[in-house]
Amino acid sequence: MGLFDFLKQPNPNAEFWNWFKKHEKDFFKVLQDKGDIQGELFNPLAERLSKIREGYFFLAGIHKGTAELILTADGKIKNIPFIEELVAAAPTIPGWTFMAAKPATLTASQSIGLGDYRFDYQTLFFFANEDPQYPDKISITVVHDQYTAENREQMVMGVYIFLDNYLGEIKSATVIDAVDIAGPENAGRELIPIHKLKAYIDWREKEFVEKYDGLGFDKERDSYTALQAEDPNGIPMLMVVNAGAMQWEYPASYPWILEYIIKYPDDDNAGLPGEKTMELMETIEEELRVLLAGDDFMDIGRVTSENRRSIYFTCREFRGPVKAADTIHRKYEPQIEIEWDVYKDKYWQSLDIFRLENWNVE
Repeated sequence: MGLFDFLKQPNPNAEFWNWFKKHEKDFFKVLQDKGDIQGELFNPLAERLSKIREGYFFLAGIHKGTAELILTADGKIKNIPFIEELVAAAPTIPGWTFMAAKPATLTASQSIGLGDYRFDYQTLFFFANEDPQYPDKISITVVHDQYTAENREQMVMGVYIFLDNYLGEIKSATVIDAVDIAGPENAGRELIPIHKLKAYIDWREKEFVEKYDGLGFDKERDSYTALQAEDPNGIPMLMVVNAGAMQWEYPASYPWILEYIIKYPDDDNAGLPGEKTMELMETIEEELRVLLAGDDFMDIGRVTSENRRSIYFTCREFRGPVKAADTIHRKYEPQIEIEWDVYKDKYWQSLDIFRLENWNVE
């Protein structure tokens, strides 16, 4: 079976909406009558969504006579593109609206309640964490007037729920690089009312786009170095480093990292792969490159040791890499164990192992 033949599979999104259309009148009625919503809507909907992909969540209700169904990845980057595809495939059903991801809905008069605490315009403030070494990083500290070390876990949960509802799920998950939580006594600087956060985020996002728009890596600068070493325990390690990419001066223009990990069985080769395993991994890596968009990714390198190969790409955005990684994972998971993740790291701090200055290269 060829790479693109694998993509021609039964469409689970279409199957889901065919099922939903058969039951939508019952779902509408239970929402309208406020009946057994858990048993007659939430449970069957959750069961059906789990057949498509794990990690799908939803919100449902009636607003001005129209039933609303919001499908959400709950901020999980790996599921956002697929939630968007599922909603894009939704048919037109009179009396229903469908949304992908939680929208920005919180207003000045609304409040998020969690236990004994409220999270709203009155209780929350913020300040920006600026670092001259990482000027494009959007890092904030959110301050709650009742924060203590003892209630930190509850505070963190409440702040993240607030941000999802205030900024919208997509912006909350993808634009802010780092969020910390503190109390007023730990701030040490002027606090900004939380209702000004959206304007601050929009300004920083616009500034970032303007700064890096049109800056692309020329793949002719690719320059690969193969390294062989041992870790402190004497375990052999093979590395391939794209020194040309790692030395590029604009890493923030490719702020998303795709980490692809292939775990292979022990071939009695001190944790290194045998010939057949090596060939399979090379095939997987090459097919992954085919699915990644032309100039929208950079090949950083790979590390092979202790029965696993970790492959790294940096990317302009996250949706394409997520879909590519998932496609290859599903194709090869019957043959070999694969794990992967896509995360934001504007300054490639998680890729320090590929910086040649950290190695004693002769």
